[in-house]
Amino acid sequence: MKKIFLILSIVTSFAIHAEAKNGGTTDGAFTTLMLSATDIGRYVEALKSNTSAFKTTGATDAGVCITRSGNEYDGQMMVWSAFTSVQAALEGSLKYDPQQASSSFARLRDAKYGVTWKPLKPFRLDPGYERSQRVLVPSDKLQDFVAAMTALEEAIIDAGHKDFFNGVFVPIGGGSHEAQTVMVRSITPDATLMGKLFDEYFAGNASWQDEWLNLQAIGGVITTDTFEVCEQTYFTN
Repeated sequence: MKKIFLILSIVTSFAIHAEAKNGGTTDGAFTTLMLSATDIGRYVEALKSNTSAFKTTGATDAGVCITRSGNEYDGQMMVWSAFTSVQAALEGSLKYDPQQASSSFARLRDAKYGVTWKPLKPFRLDPGYERSQRVLVPSDKLQDFVAAMTALEEAIIDAGHKDFFNGVFVPIGGGSHEAQTVMVRSITPDATLMGKLFDEYFAGNASWQDEWLNLQAIGGVITTDTFEVCEQTYFTN
């Protein structure tokens, strides 16, 4: 019971519908289905041509993220869906069971597990080349961690990288896979800009180095670290 109250208090304390420099918001929620695809290309094309699952769940937007570095298994990827609220996301998850998918989908992938996510800082939906990390952050440091992530994002944008942004998400119903961590996603349009950021830092030319060091000083343990290529495959607007 104590953990349930902790999760609810964390979500409530951040759910302030804030607007950010990157145009993002804390409104809404996401669900992700982690899976292994036997043929990633064919599976993505199948999702694009058959959007019935997204319509059934009431998702406003949806897409995929394909793991390109840091893979834990062959064909690692996820399908993500955006919703207007946590309520809508949880209700949507009852309207479609990925384990009962049609044979045309089932033969192309092995569904692992699903999660609902709530953004803890303003986030805009603009998929690209993404570094995804799971981080163990002490509960009493979480607000400081999110504030430091926001400061780092703003410093990188001010340094001229206008298309950079990041997100911090708390998992809801993630089982043992996600129960202890938050997900951090740092996003650029492509690998070129992501690489430039790393080169700036390692060359000692990053004007945002102080913000990065402030983030590290807060603490936290990274448990997974991947690069993913993401795209949106379903739109309602």
